[in-house]
Amino acid sequence: MNRLLLVILLPLPALAWDSVCYEAGGRSCSPFAGPQTARNRWVGPSDEHRQLFEQTRAQAGLPLSVSDPQTLTVFTTSATVDIGGTPAPTLQPAAFEQTTRAQTRTFTVGELAQLPDFSYALWDWASGHETCPLADGTDATLCHDFASHMGPVNSNHFVPQSQRLYARVHALALARAAECRPLATAVQGRFPEVSRACEVEALALEAMGQHFLQDAWSMGHMWQRWGSSTLEDFPGATVEEKRDKAVLSALVSGFVHGARGVLQALPTWTTYDVNDAMCAPHDDVRFVAKDGLVSHAVGDLYVAQMTAAQKQRFFDCATSGLLQVYQATGMSLGALGQPAQGLSSVDPTSDHCFGQRATNEAIVRGMAIQLKVIGLQTTIPLDARFASWMVPQVARASGKVPVAKKTKNEFRLSLERVTTMARLTAKDDPQGTSLAEGGLGDFMGVSPNGAYASPAAYEDPPLPWGPGGPPRAVTLARVFHVAHAKEWCAATTTAQLDALKAHAQDPLLDATSKTAACAACTELAVRHLRVGTAASWDTNNEPLCQALVPTPAYVYAPGPGTPRALAQQWCCP
Repeated sequence: MNRLLLVILLPLPALAWDSVCYEAGGRSCSPFAGPQTARNRWVGPSDEHRQLFEQTRAQAGLPLSVSDPQTLTVFTTSATVDIGGTPAPTLQPAAFEQTTRAQTRTFTVGELAQLPDFSYALWDWASGHETCPLADGTDATLCHDFASHMGPVNSNHFVPQSQRLYARVHALALARAAECRPLATAVQGRFPEVSRACEVEALALEAMGQHFLQDAWSMGHMWQRWGSSTLEDFPGATVEEKRDKAVLSALVSGFVHGARGVLQALPTWTTYDVNDAMCAPHDDVRFVAKDGLVSHAVGDLYVAQMTAAQKQRFFDCATSGLLQVYQATGMSLGALGQPAQGLSSVDPTSDHCFGQRATNEAIVRGMAIQLKVIGLQTTIPLDARFASWMVPQVARASGKVPVAKKTKNEFRLSLERVTTMARLTAKDDPQGTSLAEGGLGDFMGVSPNGAYASPAAYEDPPLPWGPGGPPRAVTLARVFHVAHAKEWCAATTTAQLDALKAHAQDPLLDATSKTAACAACTELAVRHLRVGTAASWDTNNEPLCQALVPTPAYVYAPGPGTPRALAQQWCCP
């Protein structure tokens, strides 16, 4: 039996509903974290976060076009990034006048409901996962690995931190949506791609935010896991000590949360079934809502088995949030249809949507691994001697932390304390929620996440996003440059347009670089191009920037020809 245990005690990132990344041909992304995940699609047989978003869209009555694939053309340099030992083109956007490559990024809005399991923020995805938002110099792949870096700081996927983060991202989405409505009015149907791109960006933010709302309705996330979303908040005299405790806290939280997503990957000859609480259906796994409702619930890999009460509450919240954002836009993507019957409109940021907590009895059930081996139900207590010895070994192997002997001893003592406290509390008050509300106390000096209220430094910047803003805002405005056409129109001068043209005609550029430079120049120039001369132009065919800003710079090109063809000729004769 010990041999089996050695196999099953694998790294346990505390994920919620499943997220997937697949390469062409249906292969799982390899490497499974970092730059590779930004270059592939997040659609597969178990993409539960995306599925929940698509169900939310349909129930809310949003048009099917919201789910259409979107392709962004991102202008970059010729730099490369290492992916598994092979150089790949960078996805980090460059200044338009420095463009030497053009990359495409294809996604659906629903896929971005999985983004927080792969990225630290939308700007991180926009940057191609090529940097480490936690610390400069850390390898980008390792930085985005859940076992070693993302998992230790994913406490914001658990209540109550998830409530604050959803509220912030939802507010960003609403603010961006509010910018889309006058944009749609300004272009008056002549440039529909601009207003649609703005709405896609607003919905992308909401989809990312809905990840945290979805997590709040995964049974394994209805409690205060230990830790902060910022590594600096963990106790320790050095960065290494802080990471030790962050990784160990995340591993234990992952066990309590439910470990089927990792443990089910055992070789098929074991004939096991990891029906691990709290994710799998169990008679004694319930939550208590803020209004007193008590219900069973499930978590990741069991989305099809959501209970009626769990599903009703979730979709009330999720559809309310999505509708608020879409109705704030100009709805250029299509008119609203009829919402599903039985939905209630609620405040998606309220305790009605984030106040549910696991019962004390459920928490205790989660403090073990449940699985069936050859049809026999087996339970391994989390504080069993073997498990308490093995978790630090897992931290060393996959969490990339050495875990000093002193820390190992502190870990075992803390684990015994919290599990003993949990059992005693659950025995006295099985249907109470004190443990989920932080009553487990500190673990190795790490407090339950409700004690850490500060936002993480890696979160997306406040609006507006555009040229002249902080680097992350500029990155977002460059990647979503069509959506931010107004900001670029206002900032682009005649001198900058001439610089774009000069770069595109640089004789030192190779063929590939020239093609990309011409594409970047054309994309910007056509927004400023008047057909004719400075003395006489086609006033019935004014450019995009004329509709968006009072005094834009202009490019003049005599006809005949379409504005885009004339812009291309102006850039690259």
